[in-house]
Amino acid sequence: MTLTCCDLFFSYERTETLADINMEVPSGNFCASLGRNGSGKTTLLHCINGLLYPNRGLIELDGLSIIGADQKEIAKRVSMVPQKNIDIFPFSVEEVVVMGRTPYLGFNESPGPADYDTAFAILESLDAGYLAKRNFNRISGGERRISLLARALMQSTKTLLFDEPTNHLDFHNQYRILSMMRELCRKKGSRIIASMHDPNLVNIFADQVIMLKKGRILEQGPTEKVMTADFVGELYDTNTKRF
Repeated sequence: MTLTCCDLFFSYERTETLADINMEVPSGNFCASLGRNGSGKTTLLHCINGLLYPNRGLIELDGLSIIGADQKEIAKRVSMVPQKNIDIFPFSVEEVVVMGRTPYLGFNESPGPADYDTAFAILESLDAGYLAKRNFNRISGGERRISLLARALMQSTKTLLFDEPTNHLDFHNQYRILSMMRELCRKKGSRIIASMHDPNLVNIFADQVIMLKKGRILEQGPTEKVMTADFVGELYDTNTKRF
């Protein structure tokens, strides 16, 4: 089972953001996208999630053509953890996690006791059961990240998209979140695509890397092949010979 992008192009009005994107990410794989700000990393995630329509090209996820597909069907296969931890209505963490059940509910249907049991079990599996009754707006940034990861798992464990998963997290929580993500790939066969900024963390946790520069793929492949001083230096336009 594979996520495939073929000849993908995307523009905001007349500004080309992605061009000639060709990539494959199999199940059970942690794929990191690296690049400078404005390189197209977030745009690529939004195209995969069906939130943006490419100008041309193909995105196929485990046999489903994403472009033009019903958003509810996409949501059953793809879940996303956004970059920013925004405040929401004062829901408990458990209620935020249960929101991941939305794509499976019918019109006017509400989550039931079984959904809340599942949400708590997911939090427990992330060593975060203690957060269940806490107000989402009053927990730390790291705890919010874990809560949003739990919500994503409630929605789908097949393909998870992360936009800068370690944004604003301290060293401990960076490792904690990325370790959880890698375990999902190893134990559940999840496919993870994450936009990241720290080459050192990518070296430690990612199975494969896609380097984006000005909306085009500079290099891609297994982490050990791509994460060289030459490629990283070219990607960031800087001298990384001691990388």
